[in-house]
Amino acid sequence: MAAVLAVAALAVWWRGHRVDAVPVARMSVPAPTAQPVAADEVGGAGDPAAELVRARRPGVVRRGVLPSRSFDLPRGRAVDVVAALQPRAEAGDNEAALYLFIKIEECRYQLYHGGGNDSRPPPSADDSLEAQLIARTPPECHGLTQEQYQNNVRWLEQAADAGVVMAQLSYAGNAEAVVGNSSQMLANPEKVIAYRRKAMQYLRQAAASGSLSALMSLSDAYHYGVLAPRDPIRAYAYYYAKDMASPSAYGRQYLDTYADQLEPAQLATAIQQGKGIYDACCKP
Repeated sequence: MAAVLAVAALAVWWRGHRVDAVPVARMSVPAPTAQPVAADEVGGAGDPAAELVRARRPGVVRRGVLPSRSFDLPRGRAVDVVAALQPRAEAGDNEAALYLFIKIEECRYQLYHGGGNDSRPPPSADDSLEAQLIARTPPECHGLTQEQYQNNVRWLEQAADAGVVMAQLSYAGNAEAVVGNSSQMLANPEKVIAYRRKAMQYLRQAAASGSLSALMSLSDAYHYGVLAPRDPIRAYAYYYAKDMASPSAYGRQYLDTYADQLEPAQLATAIQQGKGIYDACCKP
C-alpha cells in the first residue's frame, strides 16, 4: 500500500458502509516532513491511553452497548435532498448535517473527478458559472450553487463536533473536501496543519467511544506519517488495541509486519501502550 492514496469518491464507500471501516491512508495530505508539526500538536507525546481518556466526550456510550450504524447515501436530486435536510441541520439535527455533507460531497467529487464527464459538452469561456457546473456534473447534481459547494464542510464539522463518529472519521479521511487539492494544500500549509490537528482530535474522540475504525485510522496515521509524525511504536500500539477488541488472522499479519520495524524494547513498549489503549477505549 502506498503511503498516501488518492481519496476515493464518498458516493462509493458510503453506500451501506458501516462506521468501523474508514482508513486514514485514503487521504492526500503533504507529509509532516515537508511541513513540520510539533509532536504535542497532534498528540505524538505522552501516553496515548491518557490522550483517549482526555478526548472522551462527557456521557459517551462505550463500545459493547453502542449499536453498529449504517449511513446510506441520501437518494434523489441534490437540490431536493438539500432542501429537505438543511432546515433540520440548521435546527441542530447533526445526523441531517452529516447526510447533507454526504450529498453535496458526492456532487463535488463528480465535479472534479467524475469519470462520466466526457459525455457532456465542455464549458466555454462565455458560459455562466451555473452552465459550467451543469456541464461538469451529472443531472442529479444540477442546481447546486457555488456557495453550497464552498460551505459544505461546515455541515461535516457540525456533526463531527457533536460526536457523530462517522462524521469524525470522514473528516479525517477526506482532506481534499476540507483543505482542497494538492496545489491548494501546498499554497496554504497553515491550513493543512490546522486540519491535521483537528483530524487527529476527531480520531481520538472516535477511538475513545470505542470505534475500531478510529483505532485503525490512528494506527495508519502513525504508520504512514500522513496526519502525524511517523511513529512505529504508536502505529503498533493502536492496531494492537484494535486486535485485542476484535482479533483476526488478518490483524495478526498486520501486527507481525509492524513488529518487524521495532527493536525488542520498542515492541514491549508498544504492547504495553496497546493494552492501555484497549483499557481506555474498548474493555468491557
